[in-house]
Amino acid sequence: MEASRIDLRALVRPEKGLIGKTIFSDEDVYRRELQQVFARCWLYLGHESQLPQEHDFFTTYMGADTVIVTRSDGKIRAFLNACTHRGMKVCRTDRGNAADFTCPYHGWCFSSSGDLVGVPGMREAYNHQLDTKQWGLREVAQLDTFHGLIFATWSADAPSLATYLGDMSCYLDRMLNRMEGGVEMIGAVQKWEMPVNWKLIAENFLGDSYHVGTTHGSVVDIGFRKRPKKDGYQISIRGGHGFGSELGGFGASAEPTPYEAYLNTVRSKLTAARNPVDQFIPLGHGTIFPNMSFLDGVKFRMIRMSHPRGPGMTESHTMCFVDKALPEHLRDEVRRSFILAFGPSGMFEVEDGEVWGEVCDGLRGHVASSMDFNYQMGLGQDVPVSEKFGGDLPGRAGWYWSEVNQREYYRRWLELMEAK
Repeated sequence: MEASRIDLRALVRPEKGLIGKTIFSDEDVYRRELQQVFARCWLYLGHESQLPQEHDFFTTYMGADTVIVTRSDGKIRAFLNACTHRGMKVCRTDRGNAADFTCPYHGWCFSSSGDLVGVPGMREAYNHQLDTKQWGLREVAQLDTFHGLIFATWSADAPSLATYLGDMSCYLDRMLNRMEGGVEMIGAVQKWEMPVNWKLIAENFLGDSYHVGTTHGSVVDIGFRKRPKKDGYQISIRGGHGFGSELGGFGASAEPTPYEAYLNTVRSKLTAARNPVDQFIPLGHGTIFPNMSFLDGVKFRMIRMSHPRGPGMTESHTMCFVDKALPEHLRDEVRRSFILAFGPSGMFEVEDGEVWGEVCDGLRGHVASSMDFNYQMGLGQDVPVSEKFGGDLPGRAGWYWSEVNQREYYRRWLELMEAK
């Protein structure tokens, strides 16, 4: 059944805290997501620190479309990774430095600025009639950055990135710009596939503190992090964005590490400035709609992209970040903590992946797929953030165990899926 014929409003009822399981398994719903969500929203591509030199590039995805992100003439640009002749990928490596990209099928050559600069047999095959200016790589409609994070959209009609991030910007600022020089990525992007619908990963980072004590009980038992105090918050921002954390720092160890002690010092200095946002340092776990997730904890900081590969498969890209001003002797501690916790073999990752995969495997049955997921935790109990934490802070706040963030996420998802 085509997604346009599915009654999505009957399936997605955030006001009641009910979401039909069909939206996580239906092929037509997935195809419509690519059109209505991923082709229209601002999507995270990477960070400026991945492109330090002229002609540096890396490849990533926007929805199911593979793209090349380059630095050409000092400007960051992004193009569909598809030759305009027959659609072959013109770049088949993750990252590097190249002034041009040559299609391995018929040899069309494109510069790092996307121009078609070489066509084999131009005189014999085309009699010099091919207008090369019309056949350059397809460029994204808009590209912008926020504290070094690179975003792009295929929609020329999309609002500006600043408008898209909206009230989430003031919180992200404290994650990305709390020290002089901002942040930078360290190490390479970790990439792997999981048999799970991309939305389950995005919503888990968005606001699921509820699973930590159960799913990650073994990680708590070995002392890698404290047992959750169940004292914290979930903050929902209009547009499907949001984050949550424990009061005092998400993921703290049973015994503070040198990096945790250092971060406590940074937090104390910032809090002295009496900025209301400083009480959310570190920010915790969160998601920028639709599929850019992050974890800003007391051990490390990471960004996670959940790229859809169909209704039942996701390609995850995860990258570790540090403050540029972070002392050198602490960088390795952050890197090791990140690898130990996340990535294909990380302790948290293995446990989460096992659960998500079993959830999606259970959706294969007819009876199971016809049921609802329950998102009623904290329904009707959220309050303005300013009322709970003071200051002129935007958003709605729920308790540590609340699904206010997920309900707003799926409200926004439904809004886009039904939009003309």
